[in-house]
Amino acid sequence: MHRNQIEQTVLSVLEAFLKCQLKLGDDICRQNASDWDSLKHIEIMFALEEELGVEFSQEELAKLDSVVKIVDAVLAKHAA
Repeated sequence: MHRNQIEQTVLSVLEAFLKCQLKLGDDICRQNASDWDSLKHIEIMFALEEELGVEFSQEELAKLDSVVKIVDAVLAKHAA
């Protein structure tokens, strides 16, 4: 899976859960998305695991608080 495909999937999942429209290149993270609270974070991460075919540890889940971090983590898992 390529970076652009992963980014699009992450954005689609975030848009569905945060009920907003996002675009590539935006600095999207929990700090600047007021609706991205801790409960939504868990829901988003479980949806991403299913959509992207990866599994994150609890430690990873806590650290993946931005689109860039999520995409990088997925790429690393796919490369391993």
